[in-house]
Amino acid sequence: MIARRPGVGLFLVFLALYALTSSGNAFRVPDEFEVYFQAEHLADAGDISVPQTLVIKDATGPIFFGEFGLNGRPYAPYGPGVAFLIFPFHLAGRGLAALAGIPRGPLPGGVAWEFLVGGITALGMAFAAAMAVAGCHRACRALGAPPRRAIELAIILGAATILWPYGTTLYCEAWLAAAFVWAAALLVEARARPGGSLARVVVASLLLAIAIVTKPTAIVIAPAFLVAVLVDRHAAFKARVATAAALTVGMALGGGIQVAWNLERFGHVLDFGYNLAGMIPVLPARSFVAGRIPEGLVVQLLTPGKSLFLWAPATLLSTLALGACWRRDRALAAGLIAATGTALVFYAAYLFPDGGYSHGPRHLVPLVPLLMLPLAVPGIEVSRRALYGCAAIGVVIAALAASVSFFEDQGPVAVGDQLLSPYYDRIDPPPGSPDLRYRVHYIPFRFALTSGHWLSPARPAGNGPDFFALHLLQARRTLPGGSTIPPWLPWAVSLPWMAMLIAAAIALRRADDAETG
Repeated sequence: MIARRPGVGLFLVFLALYALTSSGNAFRVPDEFEVYFQAEHLADAGDISVPQTLVIKDATGPIFFGEFGLNGRPYAPYGPGVAFLIFPFHLAGRGLAALAGIPRGPLPGGVAWEFLVGGITALGMAFAAAMAVAGCHRACRALGAPPRRAIELAIILGAATILWPYGTTLYCEAWLAAAFVWAAALLVEARARPGGSLARVVVASLLLAIAIVTKPTAIVIAPAFLVAVLVDRHAAFKARVATAAALTVGMALGGGIQVAWNLERFGHVLDFGYNLAGMIPVLPARSFVAGRIPEGLVVQLLTPGKSLFLWAPATLLSTLALGACWRRDRALAAGLIAATGTALVFYAAYLFPDGGYSHGPRHLVPLVPLLMLPLAVPGIEVSRRALYGCAAIGVVIAALAASVSFFEDQGPVAVGDQLLSPYYDRIDPPPGSPDLRYRVHYIPFRFALTSGHWLSPARPAGNGPDFFALHLLQARRTLPGGSTIPPWLPWAVSLPWMAMLIAAAIALRRADDAETG
């Protein structure tokens, strides 16, 4: 199959890479552990409230971040879709725990079971990121890229951009990246094959709906697909309008589901469940302020910790190629300009343009596969030296990010009687703004790699080199009930992926050689 379909080979290679390097630690920040608890409670009780967060406490009390619904249940402020997307992986985690004989105890006990099942649940993001790589390859081929160039660009996306670390955490951005690039691939194919366009357009529309239900702010990027379709010169005007209408239905469906979900939980259309009282000293929160835009743009584009061009270097080449892309494929260029412009401005005005505790420009991850596409357009020449240079820089940064937990590198550290962070400054903010401000001079990985804590034998479970197998070894030694984790389990979550990575890489290389003669 790989010999006939290199996209399958790319998917398997990167699924194995992301699974092998997966953190498996789903319990660092609410964006991860509350999503996990949504899936867990879906399996336990058939709904995605998160009562577990009321039982588990830290130094300040329950770890719940969200709001109580009209029915009195606690709800996380995240789209409902992600819980369903990772649900099969959660069930697989339960199955592995049963096979390994690890008992499930009531919270806050039963930590070993939760740790294992959470780690397997996190593989849902490895799957999504690998799908994004395969979708990028398919979009490149649909745009007319030669076989080898399409494979090269997909590999650079998968191994030399921020997509890699987001395939190893439980943040949901990898699902958005996959949905958007597959929608783009299908729409490009649809314009080239009018006779088979309907099914592709319908699936693309559904993918936009899924993206919005997964993370509501996806609706900021989704309209760019309408722009691309409407300016496309490859199709007749009526066909463009019909495609745009179909995509609008998908976006309306996704938005409608989210609105209905808000009404069901809280009785208000725009109440997503964000309880910002702990971060906003003087309420109400001013979530979006135009005056923040200049600083937000600097954060997303120019700072070492968050620059899109540093964390996905190949996107700089594609940005520089947008003029040539406009002349050769106006639809693609217009869509990318619209998507990138709206996303940059929207998130620059947001409370946290940095994306909170996270590696790189978290908000922009869904754009990265799309931004690779101009390099696939025939006639756009890019220096191979520049492309490979960007790839080399990207691999180093992505591999470091996959190796170091963002929270270990960025989280508060006790210095004397104070908690200090290399990532945030605590400030006296204006009304409605957070009392944390991103430090624009934050240097990624410096603290974790120079503090000595990263490799300390005394580090707690979930810290240190950020790989699931190593965390399981730590958990066996340090977690309550950790002795129930059998010694073969860390090997079982590593060796099969290693074997798949080697086998799929060899098959992909043979397929590439056969396809290019």
